[in-house]
Amino acid sequence: MPKIVDRESRRQHFIEAAYQTILAEGVAKTTIRSVAKRAGYTTGALVHYFKDKDDLIGQVLEENGKLVRSAMEAAAREYQGRAALRRVIDEALPKNATQGASWRIWLALWYHSEESVDMRREQELRYQEWTGRLREILQQSVELSELGKELDLKREAESLVALIDGIGVQYLMTKGRMRPRHIDDIIETYLDRLYAS
Repeated sequence: MPKIVDRESRRQHFIEAAYQTILAEGVAKTTIRSVAKRAGYTTGALVHYFKDKDDLIGQVLEENGKLVRSAMEAAAREYQGRAALRRVIDEALPKNATQGASWRIWLALWYHSEESVDMRREQELRYQEWTGRLREILQQSVELSELGKELDLKREAESLVALIDGIGVQYLMTKGRMRPRHIDDIIETYLDRLYAS
């Protein structure tokens, strides 16, 4: 009798192996073969689930994004205005090991997008989603009279994204030595200025 394979479970196993391989070796050195080896399968087994390396990396990013997206959506439901903005930003910042790993994956996407049209498109979509989420919360702050109606929401959301990206890159460049308290101080200083206007 043929062995029954749980396709979704095996697919998730390959995605986790790819995640660990990218963290250990970087995107450039991550190959279908190295991921299959880490997962304990042959290359042939892996290609039944992913058409190529870009497809596999895209799935890693999607799974990683689901966790962050879910946490941000929960924060936006629980809080409003500035409080919601602060909680959503917290979910994006590298303040613990899991978030730091997410930043390493995200930075790998930036690097890889130079060579891959699919990855560049994926990167653009994620930035649109992220900027849109921040704009929605800023709009809520305007409606709550926490912020003035004259605020350029698009530009402010883009500024926040740039600030958060800068913190993430500095965190990675200092090998995680940028402390959560320091990160919090930077964000609070920015928000204090924004909400004082």
